[in-house]
Amino acid sequence: MLNLLWSILNISLLIGLFYVFFRAARLVKQHIGLGAALFFIFGLLIVCSRGSTPSVPSKNLLSNVPANMPLGNASTIQRIALGGSNELTLLAEYRTADGIIVPRGLFATISGLTLGHRWEPVSGALTPLGPQVRYMAMVNHKWQLLGTNMFTSSGEVFEGIMPAASTPL
Repeated sequence: MLNLLWSILNISLLIGLFYVFFRAARLVKQHIGLGAALFFIFGLLIVCSRGSTPSVPSKNLLSNVPANMPLGNASTIQRIALGGSNELTLLAEYRTADGIIVPRGLFATISGLTLGHRWEPVSGALTPLGPQVRYMAMVNHKWQLLGTNMFTSSGEVFEGIMPAASTPL
């Protein structure tokens, strides 16, 4: 609930800023002209767009995977609710042969309305547990106000058991 309220605060501030920018553009147009107003609006758009960060593919959270390990032949997914519409999705990749599971990768993504929040997966672990896999993922949660970090909850740990893949490839 707190995540949703923080997002609503960010949306309200963003709408307020857009209103102020619109009023300023109208004032510039009224006193200087249309060309200056367009120049003002495009300048604001350029300044505002510089703060956005490009999306990067998720990295493997397992640190002890040897470089020459063969590709995995099975995987499983676990979805964890973070609050509001936000969801952490974990993908575990592993090799399985004769019932023996060897973890190869753990990848994390965040989905949902993340305005005002940023989750950064830090580390993780996978351990075989019979036909299933036990996971542990550590995530930093950054609370942002209009893109500026206000507070960081570091080291939120998510643990559980993922079901085994139905049939290995």
